[in-house]
Amino acid sequence: MKTVRLAVVVFLCKVFVCGFAEEFSCTPGFESESLVFKVHRDDLYKGKRLGRVIFNACDGRTRTLFQSSDKRFYVDTDGTVMLKRQVTLHEGHKVFSVDAWDSSGKKHTVSVRVERVHHHHEDHHMDTVMNISSPQMESPADDLVLMFPKSSTGLKRAKRGWVIPPFNVLENGRGPFPEKLVLIKSDYSKEATMQYRITGEGADLEPKGTFTIERLSGNLFVTRPLDREKKASYRLVVHATGVDINIAEAPMEIIVYVMDQNDNKPVFTQNPFNGNVPEAAEIGHEFMTVTATDADDQESTDNGVISYSIVKQDPELPKPNLFTINSVTGGIRVNALGLERETFSRYTVLITATDRAGEGYSSTGTAVITVTGKSEKIMYKDGSDPDDWLSVNVMIKVKRPTHRESPFVKDGKNTAIILTVDDGNPPATGTGTLVNPGQDLGIHSVCKDSSVDPSPSPDVKK
Repeated sequence: MKTVRLAVVVFLCKVFVCGFAEEFSCTPGFESESLVFKVHRDDLYKGKRLGRVIFNACDGRTRTLFQSSDKRFYVDTDGTVMLKRQVTLHEGHKVFSVDAWDSSGKKHTVSVRVERVHHHHEDHHMDTVMNISSPQMESPADDLVLMFPKSSTGLKRAKRGWVIPPFNVLENGRGPFPEKLVLIKSDYSKEATMQYRITGEGADLEPKGTFTIERLSGNLFVTRPLDREKKASYRLVVHATGVDINIAEAPMEIIVYVMDQNDNKPVFTQNPFNGNVPEAAEIGHEFMTVTATDADDQESTDNGVISYSIVKQDPELPKPNLFTINSVTGGIRVNALGLERETFSRYTVLITATDRAGEGYSSTGTAVITVTGKSEKIMYKDGSDPDDWLSVNVMIKVKRPTHRESPFVKDGKNTAIILTVDDGNPPATGTGTLVNPGQDLGIHSVCKDSSVDPSPSPDVKK
């Protein structure tokens, strides 16, 4: 029986190229197992091109989707390695890995080392760039054509059909809709008229109708803008059967990944944030943390990576920079000495949270910082209690009721003097007068040891 294999040709961004490369012996993979990119400075600026990794997919693809283990390094679809943000080579080098997948779904990895080297002459103070492409790089959308080969060149049968690498669709597309994504075609179409249909997420499952396929051509369309924050990927199954003939392909699974756009601002988890800092806190003391979230992708892009900064401190006394914030964690620390609770007991700090690692959208939040005094232990002493009606120790208690007939009751009141002292250096002292009406009135507890002065009753004179 004649066997006709399924061939799938994926066209992205309306590039119509089809056909198969001639069969040849080819092993997918990177050109080498490790690469070294040499530079001549420790501080590498954002956007700098370091070099190029070369991957042969053995399927005719001119561009490949790469993934870097270090999100600070971005690898374009032509293999060009660039910096997404500034990197400092603190140890003189940095090692990370780059992954790529062949048409059978197998992952391949290359080790990349960025290394600083030294030259004696300024004339040679230029970075060594390996196989770097022209700065005028083409957009990946211009010629990204994925051509899937026959099984003899690496494509493998799975239980449900061919293993097809996923493809990406940018969220928030502007259309016009329906917008063509890919062309799916069966080799059976060379001998018979084929019809196509899709099932799965976004087809006959919610959100229904997001993707449609032309029954006879195999053109797959998206019918509306996609939102990665609502759904980051779709798993579709394509079915191909003959028209008026009993032939059918094994179902083929296609995964559509929704590429993120920076369309969300950071949101603070509360507002305001409240924190306390002792007035005697040393520089570097971290006493509170503010947090914000961003719905955008922070794994493969910087869109959801938040950077914190302090905009303003109110009041700006005795210094305008009493506090600093960790740009990554949001931890607020003491930055200068001069906190004094008696002078300024509260500060309001305006904070921004900015996505794209500090270069995108911003939101503002507030931290209210209360300056507290140092914890002090208060001790009480008996200053004068001629009637001996009080017990003064950690707490002040009444030992016995006071009688009106007591000779120490003057003008109907019995008076005692209490001394207070803290454990400061030097210690602070105070004097209080406790007055009890000359009657059979027992008080079990007047006040207790505390770092905060108790509120006196109307009969207590201080």
